[in-house]
Amino acid sequence: MDLSPEDQLAGANGKLVLFLASLLQRANVVSVAEFGELLDVFALSVGETDPAEGRILAQWAAATRAGDGS
Repeated sequence: MDLSPEDQLAGANGKLVLFLASLLQRANVVSVAEFGELLDVFALSVGETDPAEGRILAQWAAATRAGDGS
């Protein structure tokens, strides 16, 4: 199934979020799991005023949790 350019962009951004979370964990700043939890909270907050952005952030949080491997 071909993804729309918007879906491709959201997917690429989600991978970038996971990459940055991994770098932060490697530098002992925050674990990937905690980063995903914080991103979930942020998604809820943003979603109160912009539901579409909140959904995107929530998807990135889910991708972070899925890529955590713990």
